[in-house]
Amino acid sequence: MKALAGFIVRGRYQAILTASICGMLAFILPPFSTLTNYLGAAVVSLVTLRIGVLQGLLVLVAATTVTMLFYRLTGVPAATIAVTVLLLWAPCWLISLVLRRTVSLAGAMLAAAVLGIVALVLIYAVSGDPAPWWYEHLLLIRSALEEAGLFPQGVSVDALLQDLSRLMTGMVVASLALGAVCSLLVGRWWQALLVNPGGLHSEFCTLRFPQSTGLMVLGLMIFTQFTRSPASDMAAQGVLVLLVPYLFAGLAVLHGLVARHGRGKGWLIAVYALLGIIPQTALLLSGLGLIDTWVDFRRRLGGGKPEM
Repeated sequence: MKALAGFIVRGRYQAILTASICGMLAFILPPFSTLTNYLGAAVVSLVTLRIGVLQGLLVLVAATTVTMLFYRLTGVPAATIAVTVLLLWAPCWLISLVLRRTVSLAGAMLAAAVLGIVALVLIYAVSGDPAPWWYEHLLLIRSALEEAGLFPQGVSVDALLQDLSRLMTGMVVASLALGAVCSLLVGRWWQALLVNPGGLHSEFCTLRFPQSTGLMVLGLMIFTQFTRSPASDMAAQGVLVLLVPYLFAGLAVLHGLVARHGRGKGWLIAVYALLGIIPQTALLLSGLGLIDTWVDFRRRLGGGKPEM
């Protein structure tokens, strides 16, 4: 990976080539399209962090243009890559800009959540409540969901789909914010490999968020529990977006404790496996990260010497 990072920062053409290949592989290898898109965004992030904001923007624009031309030649609507850039590469560039200017991983992650909230507000402002649209489309795949056994026995499927439709927009926006942060972390990791090996690990293990942000999230949670309106539905979706940084804070707590005690890496592997198998694990980790805002588990439980 260090060799790849070195190749990317060797020059703008190498960076544009790498990002463009990632964008094109998203079409050639559909099963890995998400991964390759994340890597393309990570290339933009690395250039932004290591070389400069304008150079990162140049790579973003040039790689997008090359990838769009490839899509046009293959008969795929160019809008496909444009959407990808707007929803992943561009936000990743923006939060990389924040990280470069503030040197704060927490600040960059919060910026990703803010961008998600802005996108959520714009969706409601332009199209109104998107829940009915989601409900119609969920009905189209209802039979497939039932055959897959995704609905608990004795639960009203219609009521469950209605509840799900009220959260779908927030879930999509939260997943996009999650993707942007993941790409940022890959870019930051590549940067650390080049200039400060192990730097990201130390930085990540100390990740925490201010109490003011935690209080805002708790306030929105309370609001959604005691009200029932489009505003509360929007607030609930906002909570999903705001919990994305706290997912990483929860992981940082675990990484920090493991680093301090020098053991327990098997538990980390198990947690990451659960994240891939049981998505609800993300909510538990987000809750851990949120509680850590006030409890500071690493200070209370982090006896022993840090692992070098």
